Amino acid sequence: MNEREILAYLERDKPIRIDMIEAIKRRTAAVVSAEENAVLLKTAAGYYLLAGDTVSACLRALDAITEKPWAIVAHGEPAREAVTKRFPHLDRLDPCRQAYYPKTDPIPVPPVCEIKPFPSEQVPFLLSVYDPEGDAAHYEQAVAAGNVLAAYRDGKLAGFIGFHGDGSGGMLEVLPEFRRLGIGSALEIALHNLALSRGWTPYGQIRVKNDASLKLQESLGMVVSDPDGDVLYWMYHEDE
Repeated sequence: MNEREILAYLERDKPIRIDMIEAIKRRTAAVVSAEENAVLLKTAAGYYLLAGDTVSACLRALDAITEKPWAIVAHGEPAREAVTKRFPHLDRLDPCRQAYYPKTDPIPVPPVCEIKPFPSEQVPFLLSVYDPEGDAAHYEQAVAAGNVLAAYRDGKLAGFIGFHGDGSGGMLEVLPEFRRLGIGSALEIALHNLALSRGWTPYGQIRVKNDASLKLQESLGMVVSDPDGDVLYWMYHEDE
C-alpha cells in the first residue's frame, strides 16, 4: 500500500485513528507494515501504533516487529487482542477515547487571560506541578520548540498546556486559584490554533470515564470517537 492508500484506510475510522493519520502527515512515524485491513507504524519516540479490522490481520502486522516493544497503542479490540496474544508482557492497559477538531479556521480565544509561549525559566515549576518525576530535558526541548503555552491573569502564571511527544494536545493544568474562570478552555483553543497555524489537525486523547475532559472537548466542537465503538489502548509494562 502506498501512503495515499494507507491514509484512506485510516480515515475510515478517523476519530479513533487521527493520531496515526497525523503521525504520517507530520512525518513523526514510519510505516512498518501495511495491508488492506491493518497498519502498523513506529513513532520517532520508539513505540508502535496499530490499527486493524481483524485479530488475524493485526497479528500479521505485528510479525514485522523484530524487537521487544516497550509500548504499543492498540486502536480497537482486534488490535488489543492481537497485542495481548503476541506481546503478553505489555500487560498494563490505559484505555482512551480520541477527539479531533474538524475545521481549519482559527477559533476566537476568550479574553479571560493572556496567553504566551511558556517561559524556559519556569520549566522546574512546570515539572513540580505536572510531572514531578519527569525528564526535565524533555520539557525543556518542548518549551524551546514553542510547543508549550502559558496563561497569565493579572500578571500571574495561571496555567499551561502543550503538545505531547506524539503531537496530541495535553499537559493542561490550571492552578487552583485560577480555576472556574474559563482559562482551561482558552488554553485549549490557543493550542488548537497553534496546531492549525502549522497545518496540523488538532487532536487529543481522553481517558475513558473522564467526563469533565469529555465535556470540554465537546464544548469546543471536537469530534469524539464513539463511546460504544472502538477504544484506543496504550499498552505497556508497568515498569516502562
